[in-house]
Amino acid sequence: MNREIQILVVEDSLTQAEQLKFILEKKNYKVIIANDGVQALEYINKFIPDLVITDILMPKMDGYELCQRIKEDDTLNHIPVILLTSLSDPIDVIKGLKVKADNFITKPYKEKFLVSRIQHMLINVELRKNKIGEMGIEVFFAGEKHFINSERIQIIDLLLSTFENAVQKSKELEDTNNELKKAFETIRKLEKNYRGILESNTDALVVINHNKKILYLNPAANKLFGENYEKLIFDILDFDDIKNGIKEITINNMDGNQIIGEVCISETDWEGKEAYLLSIRDTTEKVRIREKLKIQSLTDELTSLYNRRGFFSIVEHKIKFARRNKKGMVLFFIDIDGMKFINDNLSHNQGDCALVGAANILKDTFNANDVLARIGGDEFAVLCMNVNEQYGKKLINKLLDRQMEFNYKNNHPFNISMSIGYSYFDPENPIDIKELMVRADKLMYEHKKSNRN
Repeated sequence: MNREIQILVVEDSLTQAEQLKFILEKKNYKVIIANDGVQALEYINKFIPDLVITDILMPKMDGYELCQRIKEDDTLNHIPVILLTSLSDPIDVIKGLKVKADNFITKPYKEKFLVSRIQHMLINVELRKNKIGEMGIEVFFAGEKHFINSERIQIIDLLLSTFENAVQKSKELEDTNNELKKAFETIRKLEKNYRGILESNTDALVVINHNKKILYLNPAANKLFGENYEKLIFDILDFDDIKNGIKEITINNMDGNQIIGEVCISETDWEGKEAYLLSIRDTTEKVRIREKLKIQSLTDELTSLYNRRGFFSIVEHKIKFARRNKKGMVLFFIDIDGMKFINDNLSHNQGDCALVGAANILKDTFNANDVLARIGGDEFAVLCMNVNEQYGKKLINKLLDRQMEFNYKNNHPFNISMSIGYSYFDPENPIDIKELMVRADKLMYEHKKSNRN
């Protein structure tokens, strides 16, 4: 049956027309599309469709006028007309009655409801064939008089369709309201979960608006900053400095303890407004371990002096400084005599005591600003900054005196004897650290040779 039924769709929106055509063709109706009322009248006279579905708001000729033209034509008035409308005003119903429209369908429509209304109209076509005499009635509505001469069955159909549309819209509103309730419940649960995450987070979390007003602190932030949280937060934070990444900061908390933290700032929404979320993680222990590992990587464990890596990493910077500022330096290269004899005959423990003793002699001889290192085995190096060449000879004598004092005061089964060489860094004729080491090493071996003799 459906394949024989022809429906004319009158719609100036191509997208909506094609959508309606798609829905109807799925039900095996044959569909013709007209873009306005004028074109629709041409198609109606040409094809005599079984049903007309027309939008109301169209250029050239609106849906009311098109319906009126159809109903005034004795050869066409048997064709049922459905008006597509928003039904935003009751006057639409009066206008529909005046032009003898058969039915209303409100926009936006549900596909199932649309198909149901069309089927209803087609079933009632047979009733329209048994035409009842026309009647007329004058009504007063919305401040105006209206004369309606639609057939009774048209009036009943139109009012029923209007009521059905209202019921449909009411159901849609109810469904929408239920969906909103579910959405609000979901939002409430998400907000509760979000708050729970903030409250239980061990990181200090602070929300600040663009006017730098603190909107929220979680318990971890309250514990970290205490009552004077506002002053502490703005004293330690530089927003421009940390917007683009993580920054390490130092905090003196309410207990007077110094805490090192990592701060990360990101943009967020807070109660519907833009804000900043600050996350502050306590990394004090991690930083302490890091610094400890760094020191261990640069320090000789036995003597607590710099190791070879630590010495050369620092000396490189000292050389650059001396070149740039025209400062003289003296590099000492020191070797302990007889270490093999001590290790082989007295034990390695005594050998370690000799190394520690030599390190203590160096610490007592040189200044705190000098760079002291055990660079390997029984070899030591010392770099003295901002001194002249004569300083080297003076320090050698001082070092030998400290060595003598150590041997005299300590009751070790060995005496410490050092071979010493030094080289001078002349800022007017600068050389690199390798050359300084070579020169000092050469003089050290000459000293060692004289010690043996």
